[in-house]
Amino acid sequence: MDILHDKQNGITASLTKSLDENISTMEALFKDFADIVKRRITVGGNNLVDIYFIYIDNMVNKDLLEEDTLRYLIYKMDELPDKNQFEYIKDKGLRSADISEVITMNEAIQFILSGDTIILVDGSEKGLRVSVRGMASRGVPKSENEVAVRGSKEGFSEALYINRVLLRRRIKDTNLKMKQVKVGTRSLTDVAIVYLEDVANPEVILDLENRMNKYKIDGIFDSGMLEQLLEKNVLSPFPEFQATERPDKAASALVEGRVVLLVDNSPMALIFPATLNSFFQASDDSYNRWEVATYNRFIRYFGAFLTMALPGLYIAVLNFQAELLTSAMALSFAAARDGVPFSVLFEVIMMEIAFEILLEAGVRLPGPMGSTLGIVGGLIIGDAAVNANLVSPIVVIIIALTAISAFTVPNEAFTSAFRIIRYLIIILSAFLGLYGFILGIMILLIHLAGLKSFGMPYLVPFVASGINGGNDRKDALLKYPTTKLTDRPAFSRKEEKTRLVRNDEDKPDDL
Repeated sequence: MDILHDKQNGITASLTKSLDENISTMEALFKDFADIVKRRITVGGNNLVDIYFIYIDNMVNKDLLEEDTLRYLIYKMDELPDKNQFEYIKDKGLRSADISEVITMNEAIQFILSGDTIILVDGSEKGLRVSVRGMASRGVPKSENEVAVRGSKEGFSEALYINRVLLRRRIKDTNLKMKQVKVGTRSLTDVAIVYLEDVANPEVILDLENRMNKYKIDGIFDSGMLEQLLEKNVLSPFPEFQATERPDKAASALVEGRVVLLVDNSPMALIFPATLNSFFQASDDSYNRWEVATYNRFIRYFGAFLTMALPGLYIAVLNFQAELLTSAMALSFAAARDGVPFSVLFEVIMMEIAFEILLEAGVRLPGPMGSTLGIVGGLIIGDAAVNANLVSPIVVIIIALTAISAFTVPNEAFTSAFRIIRYLIIILSAFLGLYGFILGIMILLIHLAGLKSFGMPYLVPFVASGINGGNDRKDALLKYPTTKLTDRPAFSRKEEKTRLVRNDEDKPDDL
């Protein structure tokens, strides 16, 4: 099956009728497993039969397994027939509802490693899988990175089965499909492809499956690893997937016709296709009035522009186009830089790097210590640098405003792309002035215009606005009132565009 891992994938033989042979194979495969639990017992009344059960400790619910399954199997098998014992045990000896037959040894191994219990019966070429999983998890945590004033406070968990339930609770529709596959030849990580069958574009799902089959890797431990394997724009700093830890945002994306990837052991879901506009939309935009949501989006777009362009614009104006400043402002800038021994370029880059170091250190330290380091470190370093005449006060203000503006964008991966682009604009502005600044902006726009996410242009609806009859512009920079958002975005199927219908005869006034 996989040249990367043929140790157990090569075990494709069927189970044998000899329980001793099956046990011998199991013992060899699970040698040096300190957490494996296995036992051979004899059940039945007048007709006795040996059974063998095996599971991994702390991955099953022992109360359900021992009290409701094994206890009943041991003490209630007095009427065990002399023939068809396997079928009798399956139908009348096990009280669990989630039971299935196992044919091959490889299937049995995968079920055991996934947290199921395998029961083998002497004289039968089949085994029984009993699902009584009880693995430890955080439950449903609170969303920490994507904080919303209104709306749900729930966040995705590391447990895939919990994340599936969080989506099912929000979309009670039989068209909500969840295809589950395993990725990683050693980790065998469960990945769920979630979509609304009658709304999502089937070409997008087919494209995803082709990308997943393109690579084989030994282990996937987080959605971020899978994202890097699946994206085509590997040289671009802009993400092709939208990552979120909020179930309500993922559910909203599903209703729009997008697809969600849930990865076991990861509290972040991946949403695609993704456009630039989708990264500026927060969860509570749908819960607030349209005026408030529109104002917040203007702030986010303006903040993204500031964090990307402000340092480069300062360098370009101060070094090359100082005549754009008023006399009072020029004198103020000159007085602020009096005694500073470094050039404007070195001054800006030095403060940028200092802030990035503080930011990275704050992320790695525990919560209270990280926030304290960010505040105290920024104040101390900034004040000390100004007093030592290493940097001018205006640069400290610009870098601080640049840093704060970055956090207005509600997506960390997308913000990181602007932080990288910032250095390109700084370098071009330092050598070419305003021409370099404009050149950097043009390079960025040309790059964004060439990007696609699963066939969807990255700049929709700002470009190709006619792709959906112009309806996507109603929920872009401006957010129209909910009563005006009658059509789904361009992600959905053409025949399933309507998402809101008014039942009364009175039509709403035009905006």
